[in-house]
Amino acid sequence: MVNLISATYLLKIQLKGDEQMAYQIKVSIKDIEPVIWRRLRIPGNITFQQLHQIVQAAFGWLDYHLYKFECNKIVVTIPDDDYAPGELYGEDITELNSKITKINELFDANDSCEYEYDFGDSWEHEIIIEKRLKDTKKNGIPECLNGARQSPPEDVGGTGGYKNFLNIIKDKKNPERAEMLSWAEKDTKGRIFDPEYFNINEVNRRLLYALEDDKEHAEKLLTGNGLTGTLVWGWSDICIDVKGKRYTMEHISNLLLRIGEGSKVTIQVEPGRRY
Repeated sequence: MVNLISATYLLKIQLKGDEQMAYQIKVSIKDIEPVIWRRLRIPGNITFQQLHQIVQAAFGWLDYHLYKFECNKIVVTIPDDDYAPGELYGEDITELNSKITKINELFDANDSCEYEYDFGDSWEHEIIIEKRLKDTKKNGIPECLNGARQSPPEDVGGTGGYKNFLNIIKDKKNPERAEMLSWAEKDTKGRIFDPEYFNINEVNRRLLYALEDDKEHAEKLLTGNGLTGTLVWGWSDICIDVKGKRYTMEHISNLLLRIGEGSKVTIQVEPGRRY
């Protein structure tokens, strides 16, 4: 009987150790009314670099600029070799590398943090940790639960520039309106910019690949033997199906940009049946 009880106890401890955590967070862009926000369910074992990629996908940012996370007196970002520790943020600030620091190192002890994207436009996001969950899905894929409104166009000039942009596009008599709408299509993939637009299906399609949207994954997927699969029709674009996973042309384009302009690219097609 003693051995049976001990075995049962050890089994429970082992199962608890194997549980993977997840977080439900609400991310809101600060200083804009009405609020632009996303509620996300994210894996608990990711790095802050991966959280950055998730927020970029959730809001439709294009990842053109630098970023940092702040929590109390801790800054998590990509280290800048041009500055000595303490020189950029101050001696009383602890600086951590976002590529290796896991979010649970800060999220388990704090209820919120701030994320700043683009130090020029300075888009500040408030991240509220709403729930700490057991990750029952265990597929490692982040998910948008709900949200509201389109994020501002990249390089619009921060909150002040965005307000000016909205005033221009709302005024059909403004001579700059057509030009500004055309310029904003880079952020909407050709759709007319609508500040109230939010499509949760589009957001979750972007999130499917958010954790792979970096240089390391791009090189692993596209260099060497390259990307080999079957051409199929996806949600709204042609895709390459690789062992059941579909890569859109948009996602492949993003990965090519990660590898770098000037890289040699070869496209080879073995024709299949025609429709």
